[in-house]
Amino acid sequence: MDGDLPVSGRLRDQRLPKILTHLQRHKKTGVLLVGRNDQHKSLFIKDGDIIFATSKYRDDWLGEVLLKAGRITLNQYEVASEVTGKTRKRFGTVLVEQGVLTAKDLFTAVTSQVKDIILSLFTWLDGEYQFEEGPLPTQEIITLKMSTGNLILDGIRRINDFIRLRNELPPMTTILQITTDPLVLFQDIDLKENERKLLVQIDGKNTIYEIFAASELPAFETLKLLSFLLSIGLAEFVAIHPAEQPSVQAARTAPEPARGPLTETPSSSSSGLHETAKPGPVLEEQLLKEVKQEQQEAVVEGREQIFRPEQIHKDAQESQNTKQKIRQAYESLQHQDFYEVLGLEKTATRDQIKRAYFHLAKEYHPDRHFQAGLEELTPQLEALFRGITEAYDTLLMERKRQDYDTKLAMKKVKGRDEGAAGPSLELQVQTGQQAFRKGDFKTAAYYFETVVKAAPTQASYHLLLAKTLTQVQGRQRDAETHYKMAIELDPSGVDHYLGLGLLYKKSGMIQRAQRQFEEALIWDPENKTAKEELRKLQP
Repeated sequence: MDGDLPVSGRLRDQRLPKILTHLQRHKKTGVLLVGRNDQHKSLFIKDGDIIFATSKYRDDWLGEVLLKAGRITLNQYEVASEVTGKTRKRFGTVLVEQGVLTAKDLFTAVTSQVKDIILSLFTWLDGEYQFEEGPLPTQEIITLKMSTGNLILDGIRRINDFIRLRNELPPMTTILQITTDPLVLFQDIDLKENERKLLVQIDGKNTIYEIFAASELPAFETLKLLSFLLSIGLAEFVAIHPAEQPSVQAARTAPEPARGPLTETPSSSSSGLHETAKPGPVLEEQLLKEVKQEQQEAVVEGREQIFRPEQIHKDAQESQNTKQKIRQAYESLQHQDFYEVLGLEKTATRDQIKRAYFHLAKEYHPDRHFQAGLEELTPQLEALFRGITEAYDTLLMERKRQDYDTKLAMKKVKGRDEGAAGPSLELQVQTGQQAFRKGDFKTAAYYFETVVKAAPTQASYHLLLAKTLTQVQGRQRDAETHYKMAIELDPSGVDHYLGLGLLYKKSGMIQRAQRQFEEALIWDPENKTAKEELRKLQP
């Protein structure tokens, strides 16, 4: 695995929350194998999200789980087990065929079984783990629609070992602050009302001792919550000089000393913290500190708004409206300035910028894809989230905002918008195609992204960009987005389906690849490429 986390090891050295958070942050796909004694469990992870789990420990099997829960009788269990042994059908399928469970009951039971397999691992004090990165098995599985953050929260809630959690907590005199990393800050976490109140105490000034003292929760529940917040990076240590670290008694009684700008912590995000003109090393360091302080102050001021739960409607019509809203926002993003992205006037105050960003960051956080019907919109949500975060990072700090306003004014004076600067679209397409032929895919992507922003309804431009992005490491998800946009704009474009099919094939998603090649043959029944690719994919 990337970073400082070994690909295999022991849970006593690398706790499960840290492992899962690492996989989620790096958007890994593969299988996490965890075992001890006679228990061996597998977590299936796609793009950092846990989507399924299996266990070789018989007590975790579906039949045993249903029997223990009183959902089936012993006779029903034995009959279904006998049929399963003879026919090799899945136990749940047999129960549905026999009328013991409905299909809906089975889905609920399997989802609960999978969740219990995952959560049981949080109580293990030790065991071996190994992450095997690569495409997941292609057989159909029920996908668990739950964020990694919520799974970790539920898992830590199951821990009953006070000493274990206390030993993993830093000293009581440690000062905590809320992260400014937007992906962590706005993720989907189901906190209770009294748990959300505790977050208000994490302000970059209070020590852990003071946070415990202010908590409305019992001490052990407070300990669990702080362990969770630290494990997912939502709470961070304030980096101060050791000589300034107060004692517990001083933290209780002494007035809070004045402190300068907060320094960066190792887990802090530095995305979007660049200036057009690159300053010298000393100025660059000071600038980063100022930006970090601005962001931290905004988070502290807006804590109650950030962690306020939002009402999520789940009926079919509301889901359809949400999908349409996300698509429209994504299409608009291509040609909006930063004020328009946040829905603000150019005279907007700092408070208005904060409020707009906090609202939009929650509304378009990638975790929204866990809602039913929004799965295919993950790439659009990620692009929207990046866009509004970039707008916020620019407009929050006065000097960056002034520079940006100057650029906007210059473009207005010259009578051109941001997308029309420079050569004609035709010339930019030709330049991009020349770079592509030379193998300079990053340069080609730059030119094709420019023309897509200028002409977002042109399917051929999306196709050019998608083909290029497949050659750029780490841009496969963006390539998928633009293939889909090309298909949406021009459903008869055979090359769109072929390109998307090849992308899925390269990523190991065989069934999706097959569907795209089959779709290409609907529009062109004699297409040789589609036929040949389908032949290659046959078992």
